[in-house]
Amino acid sequence: MPEVILDIKQLHKDYTGEVNYKALKGIDFQLNRNEFVAVMGPSGSGKTTFLNCISTIDRPTNGSITINKKNPYELSDDELAKFRRNELGFVFQDFNLVHTLTVEENILLPLTLDMVSSKEMATRLAGVVDFLGIKEIMKKRTFEISGGQKQRAAIARAVIHQPSLLLADEPTGNLDSKAVNSVMTLFQSIHDTFQTSLLMVTHDPYVASFAERVIFMQDGLLYNEIHRSENKKQFYQEIMDTLTFLGGGQQHEL
Repeated sequence: MPEVILDIKQLHKDYTGEVNYKALKGIDFQLNRNEFVAVMGPSGSGKTTFLNCISTIDRPTNGSITINKKNPYELSDDELAKFRRNELGFVFQDFNLVHTLTVEENILLPLTLDMVSSKEMATRLAGVVDFLGIKEIMKKRTFEISGGQKQRAAIARAVIHQPSLLLADEPTGNLDSKAVNSVMTLFQSIHDTFQTSLLMVTHDPYVASFAERVIFMQDGLLYNEIHRSENKKQFYQEIMDTLTFLGGGQQHEL
């Protein structure tokens, strides 16, 4: 049996205010170690809230989330901060890089916060920089590099501490089609090389077709899931057909 890295049971998330809103209505989901899963669905389906609850950005109203056999919501603030740095990697649409730091300083930030030794930092940095092919931009500031290079730097920062689970929220949303292909090939390589479990929210069926499994959300619930076969074009078409039925997604030629 595959080892489960992420186990979610009856996840609910309610937002209260002038208008009460149930964003998640009881989700059960499991992600296996070294599995690559994409999350899709129309706008307002709850997919970003789902990711935010897993990443500990939003606290669930009810239900349980277990990551690597630990429930992050049962930890103290200090324990949670350490848990997030050790277990989770984050990649966002807008990169979330610190503009006052160089690319190298941005990538090393998680290790600096954990007070990792300079020798270990240098070893880890050399490994990810070589793997991601970004050696030439290490001393540059974020405003001196392209969108694709910024996302590579953000990915390097997300994986340098070797997280158990990499979470990506629309990681290609601000990239042109050439950079999209480059970044997704990179995600595929990270998944294959480092045995990283990867959960990614995307609206792009082409991006989703890189995953092994795609889950679809609608109205705060899991609606359906499909698994990749040997035929990537067929998988892409199945994704498109499901999105068309749900009323979301965009065309992107393979």
